[in-house]
Amino acid sequence: MIKVIVLRDTGGKFKSIKVSGHAGFADYGKDIVCAGVSALIETCILGFENVAGFKPRVVKEEGYLSLEIPDNIPDDAREKAGIIAETILLGLKDMSESYPEYVQVKTKKEVL
Repeated sequence: MIKVIVLRDTGGKFKSIKVSGHAGFADYGKDIVCAGVSALIETCILGFENVAGFKPRVVKEEGYLSLEIPDNIPDDAREKAGIIAETILLGLKDMSESYPEYVQVKTKKEVL
């Protein structure tokens, strides 16, 4: 199962996302659930870099990806990043509803 954990700041805005696991929907190279999640996350990274204009903190390992918005970006970039992230999250939530045995999305709120 792919587990997606979204972290929001105290104001409810997107801060980071962690994706771990494997869908197990089909064999490697034929797993449409894994491909869909991967495409959404990679699109989020591209959006942050090419639309919002900043480089997110990204850690990629086998079966794991962490994506975080840095604290020191301008407000306009943060606003664009929020729109991009919320759009990507709509796609991930839709996938978790269509394939609940293979994708789980949870949201956590940052505590000060």
